[in-house]
Amino acid sequence: MRAALARSLAFIPVLLLLASCSALGMHDAGSSPMAAPSPGPSTATIPAAPTVVSVLGDSHSGFPYSWYRLSVGDSLVPGTSPGVLSSHPGRTSVELRAWVSEATARGGVVLVQAGTNDILRDGSPPAAAAAGVELLVRDVLARHVRPVLVSVPPSAAHPASTVQLNGILRSWAAVHGVPWLDVTSAVTAPDGRWLPGLSSDGVHANEAGGALMALAVRDQLPGLLRL
Repeated sequence: MRAALARSLAFIPVLLLLASCSALGMHDAGSSPMAAPSPGPSTATIPAAPTVVSVLGDSHSGFPYSWYRLSVGDSLVPGTSPGVLSSHPGRTSVELRAWVSEATARGGVVLVQAGTNDILRDGSPPAAAAAGVELLVRDVLARHVRPVLVSVPPSAAHPASTVQLNGILRSWAAVHGVPWLDVTSAVTAPDGRWLPGLSSDGVHANEAGGALMALAVRDQLPGLLRL
């Protein structure tokens, strides 16, 4: 009996030791810190490069207070950077085709504004002037550059013809999916002439007129570039 009791007591330290190890293992498992999740791929968005915006046109785009100089040219249109200012005073739409390669040299977008001198200088009817402007737009497309067609300014000498020209060009742009940038509604009177105080010569915008036209560019162009 005493021998059996002695054998039983001999097992107690072993059992206590095993219980201690088991409890210690459970404690370690429960308290060990969880491994930090590995970071996934970055979700930061890389800002898109600004769109280079050039212009092909006559004096209206290059005049000191032009809508282009006071908007894109002054880096005031979000998401754009100034491109080539291919502005050639006195040139008709047909003559401006000689500068298509210059205007499209940097790619991006080319704003096309022409037709005024077709009417003022050559006496072309609005339909013929529009046909010349349409050729310019097709030339830009042929060089794999995106055109945006820009309305022509009002005229003291030929107000009705200018209004008609803009109507033809706007309709043509809609049919052919070419963005239309209206820079002239804000400065044009109902009869097709300049609103008072916005032109000093009846042909070009003065500082006040140019500022209003540039504001139209800043309002409309970002949306057109997303089309």
